[in-house]
Amino acid sequence: MLYQFLSCILKIGLRVMLALLPVEMFNRLCWVLPGSLVVYGLRFYGATIGDAVTITPPIIFHNFADRDQKPFSNLCIGHHTYLGRGLFLDLKDRIVIEDRVTLAMGVTIVTHTDVAQSPLKMAVIPNSQAPVIIRLGAYIGACATLLEGVAVGKCAIVAAGAVVTKDVHEYSLYGGVPAKEIKQFPAQSCN
Repeated sequence: MLYQFLSCILKIGLRVMLALLPVEMFNRLCWVLPGSLVVYGLRFYGATIGDAVTITPPIIFHNFADRDQKPFSNLCIGHHTYLGRGLFLDLKDRIVIEDRVTLAMGVTIVTHTDVAQSPLKMAVIPNSQAPVIIRLGAYIGACATLLEGVAVGKCAIVAAGAVVTKDVHEYSLYGGVPAKEIKQFPAQSCN
């Protein structure tokens, strides 16, 4: 009873803060807010988030939109999903995380490349961006990195520390730098 009352008071206070302060302040608060309040704030700012989502701060968001639109509208998280500590999510393009996905601690998702004023910009590393999609039941291991434009298949596993530069097939284990398929497993193993 007391927890519900305090939670309600905290949400009212957070809602007032979110309405008055710049969105970057919320991003900074994602280092210390309880996960349930991070979820509340993300929804307030336009993210689509399902039921029973667990977020364990700290979490860092990069390239969310300006205040004129819903700044977190490029983020879509499905039901019963777990986001571990120390995530870095680049929202320049869309990130779609479907139901029952687990992102372990330290996962990085990058949706764009921009070398700013580097002379490499035009000939070697042009600007680009593309969404990242993580399908139902996938598991992304600790400190793995998913780069722009990749899709991780249903119930796929990305090993800890892997760097994913190409799509990951469903019901498969990928690992390494760059990530390569290590093995496939039967669809029945993913219920």
